[in-house]
Amino acid sequence: MSENHLTFAPADHQRLAQLLDRTSQAFVRIDPEQRIVHVNRAFEKMLGYPPGALDGMTIDSITPGIWRNSTHNAIERLQATGEPQRYEKEYTHLDGHAVPVVVIADFDRDDQEHVRGYYAFATDISERKRIEDALVASERRLRVLFEGISDAVFVHDLEGRILDVNPAASRMLGYSRDEFRQLNTRDIDAPEFAEGFEERLRTQLRLGHLWCEGRHRTRDGRILPVEINTSTVQLENRTAVLAVIRDISERKNLEETRLRFAESQQQYAQQLETKAAELARSEAHHRQLTESLLDALVVTDADARITLFNRAAEAVFGYDAQAVLGQPLELLLPKDPMGCPVSDLPQTLRESDPKVVGHTSEIQGRRQSGEPVPLEISVAVIDLESNREFVASIRDLTERHRMRAMLLQSEKLASIGLLSAGVAHEINNPLAYVANNLAVLQRDVGSLIPMVDALETAAVAPNREAQAAALHDAHRAADDLDWPYVREHLPPLIQRTREGVQRVADIVANLRGLARTGPTRFELLSLSDLIDTALEMAQSRMAHSNIEVRLDRPDLPKIPGVAAQISQVFLNFLVNAVQAIEQTKRPIDNRITIRLSEVGGFQVFEIEDNGVGIEPDALARIFDPFYTTKPVGEGTGLGLAISHGIITGHGGSIQVESRAGQGTTFRVLLPNTNPNLAA
Repeated sequence: MSENHLTFAPADHQRLAQLLDRTSQAFVRIDPEQRIVHVNRAFEKMLGYPPGALDGMTIDSITPGIWRNSTHNAIERLQATGEPQRYEKEYTHLDGHAVPVVVIADFDRDDQEHVRGYYAFATDISERKRIEDALVASERRLRVLFEGISDAVFVHDLEGRILDVNPAASRMLGYSRDEFRQLNTRDIDAPEFAEGFEERLRTQLRLGHLWCEGRHRTRDGRILPVEINTSTVQLENRTAVLAVIRDISERKNLEETRLRFAESQQQYAQQLETKAAELARSEAHHRQLTESLLDALVVTDADARITLFNRAAEAVFGYDAQAVLGQPLELLLPKDPMGCPVSDLPQTLRESDPKVVGHTSEIQGRRQSGEPVPLEISVAVIDLESNREFVASIRDLTERHRMRAMLLQSEKLASIGLLSAGVAHEINNPLAYVANNLAVLQRDVGSLIPMVDALETAAVAPNREAQAAALHDAHRAADDLDWPYVREHLPPLIQRTREGVQRVADIVANLRGLARTGPTRFELLSLSDLIDTALEMAQSRMAHSNIEVRLDRPDLPKIPGVAAQISQVFLNFLVNAVQAIEQTKRPIDNRITIRLSEVGGFQVFEIEDNGVGIEPDALARIFDPFYTTKPVGEGTGLGLAISHGIITGHGGSIQVESRAGQGTTFRVLLPNTNPNLAA
């Protein structure tokens, strides 16, 4: 008999049975046909059956179909080897739910050691399975966050060897993940920044965290200014550094030029040691990651109710996290067609609309105070086994919008400054003939007064002789005045004077409209009227350069837009066309053609000149900030960049065609409808 089998004297069998009945370990005995001969109370409680209810039932009747072969296979192995078998399976509880167990099975022998069936001990492992499932879900969630956040994340050891990076790091510096793992932090640090590695590491280890700004070198040799936020972590029983890196090139450029704006990317990585301990550590690292993000992070469930709200989100919206957890997303992002690319963002999230999910959009949020706040939002979807979550990375655009408005106003005033001499001439011309007309009026009115005085005297003369004398004086004054001439020309002279005053008023109104500042407001506008405004501003300069303007603009319906911004775009293109023609130094045959048309839901503004044109190598860069092809002193390099931003902000686009020495054509496409205009 194998020493692995339990053997007892006949007198011990009854005591053993009593002992098994009282133990908390579930026990079952079955006959060769796998019918239940005996179970203890622990087995019955585990499956929810009353005493005696399982007697005579087969093992298969309390085993889900997919697990029945596991029992059969275990018995076959037991018969083949004679050794007790340990295996996992599931039983069916009386209420129908599955009970996962670990089973140890062996032969059941009688007093003569003859096999009369089988016995098994079963251990409920439901809690272990729950922990394992939770760990898998947590790891999947953390991996999605790690891979999906927009900031670059590096994990390196204390010698600077890079252990792992997220995709954002590869996009930022140009290395693949495998290539990163062959590098040291000194390989990606700019030389002067790499020299401070040891000092930063000492500070990191002393404090447990570090924030600094540095400079990284990309694979192609470019130097990027970055913002670094690091934490000390335990990774596979060794100390490592988790670094969240944000490219702050735009922010640095904005500080110098008030144009470029910051982007950021982050990363997080952590592996767990044991399943139960790793689950707790995973949650702790998850909290650490979300709280260290520089951007606001808001996570919602499938019903768009807030489940996570980090510190950066508290700073953006002004709410305490506990006050918003469980609240609908509409609390932060209300339904507002005036500031949102879709009419109802929370509903769009529920439907996983591709216009928002997986893309970066600009929307309008609402602070706790009720104050609106412009936001940039990037939404990712996390699909877990039983539910769906939305992860929104949110950035406050208040400062960016303020700087953008300052640049816009600066470029506006620069355009007006270029035309100032012509505008002054346009004002001076009507003022000159208004002044001349007033001088004529002063002269004629001065001569008219004696005639009126004589007529008044005649009207009150006491006798015919006095009346005749007064009328004689009136006729003589009329002859001196040349009254028929004055009577014929006085009305048109006054009308021309009024026209001159109105001309000056119109020019001043156009200047005020272009220079106006304030919050943008979408309204219905006529592109033809805005073209007239731009032409009036540039009229004198075009006349001075002998430029002919040809117009082709049918009567088109009004479209939504911001009038001051579109006027600036048209004026920028018109000024550019005038300057391009002036550079040819031609005395004649200078021409600008402006066309309006409607194509496929868009109105098209097209301006064509026969100026110097643009070289092919410069054509690809004309919309870059601070890039200009004009002579020094004639261009800031911001006009086309700002125009491009304005048009794309209206949902439109700009096309350009040019041949050096022959001229340039710009086309501006603006949509007939725009969700930024309230119904």
